Amino acid sequence: MAEEEKNLEPPQNAPDQELLKPDLDNNQQYDQDGQQQTQKFSEINPMSSVLNQGYQEEDPRMMRRDIIKKKKKRQKEQRLISARRLKRLLRKKPVDKLRLAYQAYFFIVSVAVLALSILSYRDQTVYEGDYQQFLDNMGSYVIDDIQFTYTNKNCKSQFGSEYSSLYEYYWPGTLIGCDCSKGFNFTLLQDKNINNIEGFFKQSFMLDRICSQEMLARGCKTVDEQQPKVFNSWNDGSYGRPFVLCARRQTGISLQTNQSYCESEQKNICGIGDNKFCVPSDMSCPVSEIGFSTNSNHYNLSKLNNTNIGNIFDLGKGFYFYYIKNTSTLPLIEFRVTEGTKICRRNLEQNISPNRIDYPLMTDRREQCENTDPLFKLVHSIDEEQFYLSNNVIYLSEKLPYFNINTTYNWSMHSKTYIPWAPNCRGQLFDDVIHEGSTLFFVYVSLRVQLGVTITYFIVIGLIFNIVGTMTACNFAWSCMATRPESQYNYIFLIEIGFKITLQIAEIIVICVSFAIIDTKRLVIKDVNDNKCISDPVSEFFFTNLETDLTNFAWSYNLANLVIFAVTLVLDLIIIKHSLNQGHHHGAKKHHEQKEHQELDMGSHAESCNQQEVKSDLKLQVKSDILQSPQ
Repeated sequence: MAEEEKNLEPPQNAPDQELLKPDLDNNQQYDQDGQQQTQKFSEINPMSSVLNQGYQEEDPRMMRRDIIKKKKKRQKEQRLISARRLKRLLRKKPVDKLRLAYQAYFFIVSVAVLALSILSYRDQTVYEGDYQQFLDNMGSYVIDDIQFTYTNKNCKSQFGSEYSSLYEYYWPGTLIGCDCSKGFNFTLLQDKNINNIEGFFKQSFMLDRICSQEMLARGCKTVDEQQPKVFNSWNDGSYGRPFVLCARRQTGISLQTNQSYCESEQKNICGIGDNKFCVPSDMSCPVSEIGFSTNSNHYNLSKLNNTNIGNIFDLGKGFYFYYIKNTSTLPLIEFRVTEGTKICRRNLEQNISPNRIDYPLMTDRREQCENTDPLFKLVHSIDEEQFYLSNNVIYLSEKLPYFNINTTYNWSMHSKTYIPWAPNCRGQLFDDVIHEGSTLFFVYVSLRVQLGVTITYFIVIGLIFNIVGTMTACNFAWSCMATRPESQYNYIFLIEIGFKITLQIAEIIVICVSFAIIDTKRLVIKDVNDNKCISDPVSEFFFTNLETDLTNFAWSYNLANLVIFAVTLVLDLIIIKHSLNQGHHHGAKKHHEQKEHQELDMGSHAESCNQQEVKSDLKLQVKSDILQSPQ
């Protein structure tokens, strides 16, 4: 009985023997026994059968994840091994001095190209607004009638849709601010240095913000913003009744044509000498002079009583306004009002009197003009208080602290004719100048695009790829290329060449387009300067500088860039040929490269075989230890 119980006890090493069964020859028998046991157990425990079925469904997914994890781990280990071998291989390599020189050259090239593009864009002394000012003058309407009104400042509603204010001064308005000066006596600074006045405003005013409760408690006051305003009223300068001058502007003038054309087209000829021009047959000659006078019979206008010659109006208190037509000068077309006695060379800029600073809360602060436009002629002048009174904005001195309305400063009205144009330059050349000016912005667009491409070229080629290429030429091992050491340098080099050639082609296309745009305009402007078509000092300065900009800056710099890119493409071909002839690694010979790569491959294969042998030995050792252990 004891022997039976002893036989019934399961052997202690049975589990280990069961684990070894898959490695023995009776695998099939084990599988059959296992299937029979599983079937019997399932018959006895149906619930476990359901669970086993779930496990069997999940096992393939778990096995797949395990396989992927093991594969990634194995690849990582192989990359580490390859990286170490690549480093050992690269230590034996000489530094490729030719490619280092190549990288240094491209850094210099990228800096030079960037500098040329910046200079080409920066050195444009003429802006789109300068040419537009010329075009606006040549395209302005002439005036064939002028009226005045006291009550209604809207000329269109007063006289009709063809009428508009003779002049309009745009007052830009002010920002909101916080005044913490606490009633400082600003007049103490009036005769001091301008810098002291500027410093006072910076310390005492918080620009473009309202006062906080803490500031209000300290005595600060919020200064409300003032909206922009349009001034179009004038007076006699002696506190007379304000009035608005309304002009009727007409189109149809043919300034670019000569007398024979005017006669053939049966148009009225106005002006004399070089100032002859045409107007439609149903239109009188336009206004060529305006002014104010205290003489009621100025130029005998009241006696002539002919509006085709001129007219004169009584504005009250012995103050008269007059206009005259058909004189030797060109017609008046532009009228501006400014502080001081001169209009800025760039007419849209607002002048200010010398040694005066503009109010700090102004949204667009004025500065004294360095250069002025002599084609504008003074018509009349009144002091600053009269100017603000006539436009009903004297209240600004109360709304804005330290807003100084001072009678010592004058405001003046100016008039300007068409820019004088030589008769020999009229016709096709005149039309070409107008056309090229209307498309001048394409030059600046192309320069901006070229600058953007050049900056990209500098960042990508001059910095990023230059650093990568230099490190590679100095035998730096990139881990991303560890599994392909034979192609590391050429792979990086080809990417660099690809990016560089792509950016160079883009730059060359932009430069060629710029050449096409600039060349046409350059030749037209050159004809204008060579033929002395314009006698106006501002226009002469403008066209002379425009020719210089287009020729010396944009044209020359673009030509220099093209030469640099041409040399660069030749060097690219030389370096590519050098790479193909010398093999994969820094100028080493092919057979030397192949030998070392074979060694790498053999070492990698041997190491892999050794790892497999070690694993097999470990398995056999474990099996033998289990078999030799006591039962």
